[in-house]
Amino acid sequence: MIELKEAIKKAYEYIDLMYEGEKLPNKLLEEIEYDEGADAWKVVIGFDSDHMTTKTSGPSLFPSTIREKERKYKQVRIKGDTGEFIKMVDQTL
Repeated sequence: MIELKEAIKKAYEYIDLMYEGEKLPNKLLEEIEYDEGADAWKVVIGFDSDHMTTKTSGPSLFPSTIREKERKYKQVRIKGDTGEFIKMVDQTL
């Protein structure tokens, strides 16, 4: 079975391969879990997208509005025994 650090490394490699030539700012490991039943690592990598989002907070009389880049999350599944790619899906956190 591949170890935790190897699963993380593989997930980053697969993300980079699938988004080859694209910039993925603030790429970070968000979650990792080993699924014994499926013998697979589930690795969630987050990054900032080009889409902007608006958030409003504060009291209703004096709200403050912040525009920031939307965060995207991808779950990469990797075979536990070989480190081979299984699939990549959108993930919400």
